[in-house]
Amino acid sequence: MSIYMKKSTISAILMGIITLMSISICFLIFCIATRPRYITVTEPDSVVITEETAIADNMPTIPSTSPDTAQLPSATEPESLTTMRGKTSTRVNIRNAPSTDAKVLETVDEGTTFDIIEIQNNGWTKVQYQDEEGYISSSYVIIINE
Repeated sequence: MSIYMKKSTISAILMGIITLMSISICFLIFCIATRPRYITVTEPDSVVITEETAIADNMPTIPSTSPDTAQLPSATEPESLTTMRGKTSTRVNIRNAPSTDAKVLETVDEGTTFDIIEIQNNGWTKVQYQDEEGYISSSYVIIINE
């Protein structure tokens, strides 16, 4: 018995490997093409916390909002009630308008605090930061009590 294989045997083995790999690639392409594109979520996107729930759970209450925006109390009320404070949950851009296309005024680090002027219904929060008004995406704003 010879330790050398015939060229035809080596060719047959290589063709078998190539065929097996081709079938595997076709199977993977089929799996990728037929995978679900979106995950169906049966829960609502947002949770409404009522005053009763917040008190029962010993949590701070969330300020009530009108359909358009959440406004801070009027200037005639005491200063301690008129200033709502917030901080950033991550590194974010402060913009000059409520849009991702708006000019970036400044980029601030996680935990940066600021005064909240208005919480808008369009997903943006109007803030006062270093004597300048700007907008931060509401998903990155954490309301804090000082």
